[in-house]
Amino acid sequence: MKKSIFLAALCLANVALAQDYELRTLTFEDADAHFTPYTLDYANKTISTWSDLVDDAQYNGTLTYTTGGVYTWCDAQNTLLTHSFTAPYWNGGHAISNFTNPGFTNNDLPANTAWYELQFAILQGGNNGSKNFCVHNGHVDDYNASYTTMQTIAFADGKARVIDHMYITNICYVLNSLVYGDGYNPPANDTTKLYAVAVGQDANGHEISRTTFALYNGKDSLVTEWKKWDLSVLGEVNAVAFNIVGTSDLYGQWGLNAPAYFAYDDVAVRFSKTETALPNINSQSSTDCQKILHNNQVLILRNGKTYSLTGCQVK
Repeated sequence: MKKSIFLAALCLANVALAQDYELRTLTFEDADAHFTPYTLDYANKTISTWSDLVDDAQYNGTLTYTTGGVYTWCDAQNTLLTHSFTAPYWNGGHAISNFTNPGFTNNDLPANTAWYELQFAILQGGNNGSKNFCVHNGHVDDYNASYTTMQTIAFADGKARVIDHMYITNICYVLNSLVYGDGYNPPANDTTKLYAVAVGQDANGHEISRTTFALYNGKDSLVTEWKKWDLSVLGEVNAVAFNIVGTSDLYGQWGLNAPAYFAYDDVAVRFSKTETALPNINSQSSTDCQKILHNNQVLILRNGKTYSLTGCQVK
């Protein structure tokens, strides 16, 4: 009897512990634009909503292909997740998109267009009938490891948290390349596998955990719809770095030949119920707020802390 009572109490304690957090979700939808408007100076573009970060073209657009421009976003008043990359996008990055394409067969390719020019398009809109999503590009392998790093999403305040899950799918360019082949690799076969890899990192950027998601697992397992990817197995992380890896038939003399992209949406983060969101750095009520110029970047000092113009805390 005592053992039964103990086990019951233990179960109740575990349930209470499991419920001691709330999920905050990064949706990339304009109604959930939880950040202070800011400007991408290199493109002369004011960013007030997530849709403002969608480029004017999928390839060679102003926001993602102006050489040297730093494309940046931060969910500053919600999940605190942030990302930035230095254009051009072909070197890797995470860009917001709402582009779609009706299919991925060669008949679905618009006239006078190459498949690599549809690098932001998926078969449907965002997860759960939404509009916007984010597209990852980039990989690291033995060929490019000396000069390339994995693209990451990180918590702007530097605090470690559990990312519970995200939704993930293939973009049309990847689907076409795998099913029909292209100038870089032949069509995938029954044993071909392509994975997205999520690497949990600590505050120093060191790997502490990893998990994978099969984007292609033989011809009968091709991801064309939004699928939930459990990232809670990574534990508490300061950042998550992403990579694309595959079976040997997808590699050549210069590393991975398959396009290294995937789309993701609805990133859910666990927050303690007692934790508050990042303060609004542009709040007019602050009596201790000033702008400074550091390394050609405008920063905001408020109440002893430093923030970027997107509202993300920097150190």
